[in-house]
Amino acid sequence: MLSQSSLLKRTLPLVIQSAEAHRKPRWLPIAKSKIYRIPKRPVISEDERLELLRLHNNYKTQMRSIKRFYHEEMIKEKSSRESASSEMSQRIEAEEWARCVELNEKWNAQVALDREERRKIEIAEQDEYALKRMERADKRKRERIAQVSEEIRRQKELSPTFITPETLEAAIDHAIANPTDYNFAIDLKGNRYEGRDVQITPVKEEKAAKGVSA
Repeated sequence: MLSQSSLLKRTLPLVIQSAEAHRKPRWLPIAKSKIYRIPKRPVISEDERLELLRLHNNYKTQMRSIKRFYHEEMIKEKSSRESASSEMSQRIEAEEWARCVELNEKWNAQVALDREERRKIEIAEQDEYALKRMERADKRKRERIAQVSEEIRRQKELSPTFITPETLEAAIDHAIANPTDYNFAIDLKGNRYEGRDVQITPVKEEKAAKGVSA
């Protein structure tokens, strides 16, 4: 049993058409049989030549007029479009400029407020810093005055012991009569013996003396 496709192939004839150019492509060279062939110019009458010339001139004139007409229309359309676009661009530029000026003024106002707040904070910080410096300076001044007052009071208390020109002779006699020896010695037990001429009892002899007395 034959399929439907095979039946169609048998019943319908196969038609193939190839689309070919009606003339030879221009990149191919001249055929060898036509290299030395000189084509004959067509011979026409004078009336026919004049009629063809008239038709040709009319065609050229009409085409030039059509081209000029479209050229002028395109120039008018372009000029109108450019004027409209220029007016629109000027209007858009003016609106953009006004918006930028308004935005700039708003930014300037905000910056001025921020600058004023910052200046207030800086002035407050400077005042606080200056006040702290003044307090520290006053504190150092009071402490110095207190130290000086204490030194003056101590010197006043010691003033009766100062040697004056009137008491110089008596102070010399007193120093000679009461010599002071700042030398001292320390034994093995850590006892301190003032003076250079102090007699130190040896440790063994001291222990023996204590045993005898006991």
